[in-house]
Amino acid sequence: MKLDILIKNGLVADLDSASYVNQNIGVVGNRIVDLQSVENTEAETIIDAAGCIVLPGLIDFHAHVFHGGTAISVNPDVLCLPNGVTSVVDAGSSGWVNYKMFRNSVINTAQSRIKSYLNVVNVGLSTLGGGPTGYLENTNPANFNLEKISQTLEENRDNILGLKLRYSRDIAGGRNYSEDPFYATVELARALKTTLCVHVTDSRLPADELISHFQSDDIYAHCFHGTGNAILKENGELFPAIREAKERGVIFDCSNGVAHFDFNVARHALEQGFNPDIISTDLTLRNSLRTNKVFSLLFIMSKYLNMGMSFFDVVRAVTRTPARLMKMQGQIGTLAPGALADIAIVKLRKEKVMFEDTKGVLLEGDRYIDNCTTISNGQIVYRRQHF
Repeated sequence: MKLDILIKNGLVADLDSASYVNQNIGVVGNRIVDLQSVENTEAETIIDAAGCIVLPGLIDFHAHVFHGGTAISVNPDVLCLPNGVTSVVDAGSSGWVNYKMFRNSVINTAQSRIKSYLNVVNVGLSTLGGGPTGYLENTNPANFNLEKISQTLEENRDNILGLKLRYSRDIAGGRNYSEDPFYATVELARALKTTLCVHVTDSRLPADELISHFQSDDIYAHCFHGTGNAILKENGELFPAIREAKERGVIFDCSNGVAHFDFNVARHALEQGFNPDIISTDLTLRNSLRTNKVFSLLFIMSKYLNMGMSFFDVVRAVTRTPARLMKMQGQIGTLAPGALADIAIVKLRKEKVMFEDTKGVLLEGDRYIDNCTTISNGQIVYRRQHF
């Protein structure tokens, strides 16, 4: 059997043993093959990954990629593929009204693999941004179209992972709503037998009360924000309810963004052994390719590496865990034979790099993860001539 691509001399990050393994990776078509069953290693394309780390294609579990449908969204292929990201989850950019357009115009046509959360707001985030005429979405449950939300979910369960709600005070506070949008969304998610993803920055409810309504695989987005009700007590200790929620399977996603990350909250949490389950960007036009706050998923991964998380824990949070939540475990987020050939070849560079949080606090790091090659569904979509 002739290989289409052979990646040789690279180190594979083995999450189970937390060690680096010198291992060649072969690709035929859009699948990774077991090289032990291949008689020879002749290949059409050989990539020498000496000095590099070979990873599964990275997964950005919280981004906004309804490009052309919302003012804030990015083109996933342009922003993600050069940075090693081959799979993306859109965090509620569309609602039932415009989901079909999102699926037909972006999800079905992109090289990047895209799944999504459906916003409970009819038009999703299409009213955000775009200058002075933009306005916050209307989360009044009186306007939820339960029939259409249910229909859209049922027709697209292969793609839609759950329901999305933004629950900040500026959106839901001080308004004459028919009922609390969070409670209404929880009730709807349970009735439709699906999960929910909730934007919790400056939430209307305290974190220890809010979290009591989350179930296994529900997403607590922006878990390290420092605005309003955070996951820490005033003395810096984690609320016991937060730790208990993690133990029962609630997913804590850092979803960085420009307004959702606080070094003080993150440091205290990490010092108490509370790592994010998912590391993601909350990528939008406002924060993409900006060097001090978001820039790319690799940049955010580098920040956690410089804050003391192990490389293997960082990689798990952008591969194995999100792959399971996307219901694609064994297909993406892994380099095992038979998996889809999504691969990122990266290099750990020892250079100074600066990170910045929402409040302008800076952290100077001494290393960052740099992408050299991206393979998506068996195709080389980005490659440097020299690594």
